[in-house]
Amino acid sequence: MNNSIMQIKSMESEGFAGITLARVFSASIFNELANKGFSPTLQSLTLELGFQLNSFNNLSEFFEFAYKALSKIYRNEYLYKNAIANKILLGRHSINTAAMLSEFRIANSKADAVILNGTSHIYEIKTELDSLERLEQQISDYLKFAEFVSVVADGKHISKLENFLPEYVGLIEFTIRDTLKVHRKAISNVANLDLAVMFDSLRKDEYISVISTYYGYVPKAPNTLIYKECKTLFLNIPLHKAHSLVLKTLKLRANNKLDKNFVLKAPKSLKAPILCTDLTKKQINNLSSALGGGII
Repeated sequence: MNNSIMQIKSMESEGFAGITLARVFSASIFNELANKGFSPTLQSLTLELGFQLNSFNNLSEFFEFAYKALSKIYRNEYLYKNAIANKILLGRHSINTAAMLSEFRIANSKADAVILNGTSHIYEIKTELDSLERLEQQISDYLKFAEFVSVVADGKHISKLENFLPEYVGLIEFTIRDTLKVHRKAISNVANLDLAVMFDSLRKDEYISVISTYYGYVPKAPNTLIYKECKTLFLNIPLHKAHSLVLKTLKLRANNKLDKNFVLKAPKSLKAPILCTDLTKKQINNLSSALGGGII
């Protein structure tokens, strides 16, 4: 493993290792492991990076090593999102009562991470590699959906964000030690939520479920009109009740097939994708076997 670290450091000056190493945690590799139980793409990447996989006991050990290396040389969004999964969802809350969504569409934006427990909290990530150009629009969209909104940012952005963000938006620094340092706590924004934006963030089966739960029936309408009819009904639900119903249905989406035992046993470096991916039992078995088995 020491040789692998030296190999990474030697490539760092060429601007190569960080970007390549980040691909180890890409959706394509995660999906290959889940669908096949092995990843040809990962095999190719390790050759590019000069790793010897057989020097690790298993893939879990390899991912933990690669994660630490990534943290040292290329602090990308994955590290932030995984820290939110480990330190907030699993550290502060409980997997039995909270859920996490990633890349969740809200109005004209996609929220990096949404934590759902007794309420909704959006965490927007701004790494040292990101600009703040779209942040104003993103915050505007998120405040229409979630009770709490926070920005998780690299230290270089903190002073600017302290002056830029509305006072009710939280500000958290992702430190060089991979901790989450709270500079300002988010304040409840529940009175300003937008029912139309909340409704449009739901899938068809979800908004039908919400309407059925609240009204006790679903409007009899052709498929071309069901959206309009349901939305009209949703807009008449009291705000706090609508927020509660949306929370409940989105937690079902996030935890529908979640294997809590697998989440807890999985390496810390992979908590976010495991929590935020809708995995079948077969895919969970494939991942478990791939991560825990010896590397040949």
